[in-house]
Amino acid sequence: MPVTNDTLQKLENGDVAVGAWLLSGSSRAAEVLSRTAVDWVGIDTEHAPNSPEHVETSISAVETEATPLVRLPSVEAAVIGGTKRALDSGAQGVIVPGIETASEAKRVVRTAQFPPAGERGVAGTVRANAYGEDFGEYVTDANDETLVVIQLESRAAVERADEILGVDGIDVVFIGENDLSAAFGYPGETDRSEVKAAVERIFDAAQDNDIYPGIAGRTPAVMAERAERGFQFFLLGADLTFIRAGVEAFLAE
Repeated sequence: MPVTNDTLQKLENGDVAVGAWLLSGSSRAAEVLSRTAVDWVGIDTEHAPNSPEHVETSISAVETEATPLVRLPSVEAAVIGGTKRALDSGAQGVIVPGIETASEAKRVVRTAQFPPAGERGVAGTVRANAYGEDFGEYVTDANDETLVVIQLESRAAVERADEILGVDGIDVVFIGENDLSAAFGYPGETDRSEVKAAVERIFDAAQDNDIYPGIAGRTPAVMAERAERGFQFFLLGADLTFIRAGVEAFLAE
């Protein structure tokens, strides 16, 4: 099983990394997504009913050209074992939503790191270390190759962005525009001035703390503009969205 995290490597090289959510729970959809030009596939357990068994099956279906990531339901889920199970299953990183304090960010980072840097349990026989065959190599390299992504998406998170992003061990901050728009009283209206200002505040805090900024691409034009601005980690959409859009585009011709 490869240890190198290609998405993290792209970010470190200053390149853009793009990905998509897997909402369907289909291992075939995971495989198809990973065979496209995406850099990462995000197996979502926040807004989709993906059990730990579904997660591991989906991870195993992701081709080596793409990085399998798992979005956990919450900080609490990450801390009580969600991060450990996802990484043991072979995920090369986690995405944790709803971070609002530096303390929460520190707890998440510690769940993703083996001791002494963190508190991730060291298992001898799991898919991540080829069921023990690559145990030594995996334990040695995993801390450096695990991508830790946190989502900031509330008023409290915006106000504390500098403090939160000052926590060591965070690689990417993903800005949740939809949740921010709802927090400011305009659900779905991401072009509102308050939402744009919040996005800029988080972006600036990321730059100040050497954290890779992430956000939705929305459209090719918007993504190009944001990449020019300095965003590097992009969400293109979700498998179910792509299915619907493909059918609608076909029928519109």
